[in-house]
Amino acid sequence: MSVTPEQIGTAEAIVFVAKQPVTARVLRMHLPDADVEAVMEELRATYEGRGICIAQTGGGWTFRTRPECSRLAADFKEGPLSPAALETLATIALWGPLTFAEIERIRERDARAVVVTLADRRLIRAGPRREGRITAMTWMVDTRFHEMFDLPGSAALPTWQEARRPEVADLAVRTDEEPPADDAHAEPGASDPEAVPLKDPV
Repeated sequence: MSVTPEQIGTAEAIVFVAKQPVTARVLRMHLPDADVEAVMEELRATYEGRGICIAQTGGGWTFRTRPECSRLAADFKEGPLSPAALETLATIALWGPLTFAEIERIRERDARAVVVTLADRRLIRAGPRREGRITAMTWMVDTRFHEMFDLPGSAALPTWQEARRPEVADLAVRTDEEPPADDAHAEPGASDPEAVPLKDPV
C-alpha cells in the first residue's frame, strides 16, 4: 500500500499537537485506509538530519530534539513565569512606561528580581528616561510580549479602567491606587520623588 503526502501530513499534524506519544490505534482512527507503520516511517525519514526527529516512546510516536542538539535546546528552554512576574508584567503593560520605584509602589513589594527576569526574557525593555530630581529609567513591554499574547501592539491592550471591569478582573492590578495620570495609557507624572536610577538591561 502506497503512502500519500496527505497521510504523512495528517500524521505529522496529529503528532505535533498531541501532548503525549500518539499510538498506532489513535492514528488508525484518523487514517483508516493507511498503513500507519509505513506512514510513520516515511514521516521519520523526512526529519533525518534535522534538529528534531520522530521518536517511538511510551508506546507511540512523538517529536523529540535530536540527542546531539538537546543541550543547545535546553539553553533556550524557559520555564513558566511566576505569579509575581505575571502581575508585574500586567502592571507594566497597563500602566507603563513606569519607573522601577513606581512598579514597587503599585505592587507594594520588592520587584527588582522580577524586573530583571522579565528584561532577560525580552518581555519588557527600557523606555524613555524620566527627568526629575533624579533621572530614572522607565520600563515598557517589548515586542516579544505582543508576540506571546498575539497582540498587534500596545494599543490593543485594555485601558486600566477596562481592566477593572468584572469580565476582565483577572487582568486588573490589585491596588487601591489609581494611575497617576489622566490619560488611560499615559505615563505617571514626569517628576517622581521616589524614582531611582536603574541600569539598562544587559
